[in-house]
Amino acid sequence: MIIYEPGIKPKNKHLQSILASSKIRLLKLRKNNPVLEKEQTVYLDTKDAKLEGFYTKNYNKENLYILLHGWEGSARSTYIQLLANTLYKEKKAAVFRLNFRDHGETHHLNEDLFHSCRLNEIVEAVKKISENYPHENVYLCGFSLGANFSLRVAAKANDCNIKLTKVFAVSPPINPKNSMLAIEKSKLYSKYFMEKWQKSLTKKQKHFPQNFDGNQYKSIKSLDKLTKELIIRHSDYNSTDEYFEDYQITEEIINKIKINCHVIASWDDPVIPIKDFRILENKEYIALVTTKNGGHCGFINSWKLNSWIEQYIIENSE
Repeated sequence: MIIYEPGIKPKNKHLQSILASSKIRLLKLRKNNPVLEKEQTVYLDTKDAKLEGFYTKNYNKENLYILLHGWEGSARSTYIQLLANTLYKEKKAAVFRLNFRDHGETHHLNEDLFHSCRLNEIVEAVKKISENYPHENVYLCGFSLGANFSLRVAAKANDCNIKLTKVFAVSPPINPKNSMLAIEKSKLYSKYFMEKWQKSLTKKQKHFPQNFDGNQYKSIKSLDKLTKELIIRHSDYNSTDEYFEDYQITEEIINKIKINCHVIASWDDPVIPIKDFRILENKEYIALVTTKNGGHCGFINSWKLNSWIEQYIIENSE
């Protein structure tokens, strides 16, 4: 385990976590946001889903970064936009920002609901992106649930012939059940995620009302209960334990990874217990990088609200 002291400020883990997604940080891009200004909307047809993404070309053909957002985030999440612009400007890199199904404004594209075990469509999407936009180096960068997906994609990369140079996974849930319990214990985070999820489900119901029996899901106030309701009704899983286990980062998954992965975690992450990361210690292809402070996907280190993550990824790219 590598421990960094990058001068994280503020020290408060909740403020760090809130700032990660805060629109205040996007003010610096209000007059100069080339990633959005030059983006091309792309639809990727996979075997199981149609996914939306945004490609921003750069004149340098050396580097392509594929960015994966967190649960109920999107390709336009604050942390995604800021990293994308930093990579575009400082690395002269091309950037592809992928939306998971039912994220952003994509609820109409697929009838079946999103859930965190829909790995195959993400694997296929990453493969298509790397092949459709060939670059010398292709990096996969994920945040939170997107980081969890990134590690699982890395485990399948060899078998699926996906050419990835390196993977960066920021604050990935390792044991999803532990993360769910941590969120449920916090009024702040449980309310935040519940409100976003309910809004997403309302959009989904508008497009596919036949999939929902009335509006009873709106009365459920517990993330665990809502997960159980939707997973049992809208997937092949018989329990939430079975569901959580299917996207847990296990020894089996780790042993299949043959690509250098940098996993970045904070000791004070309020929704992912630091003990969960110990399974990643002393693994051949995994560099476990930790900081004492940083919250969940925050790592803010200046009054300008810059994130240390952006510079770390640049400095550790080939």
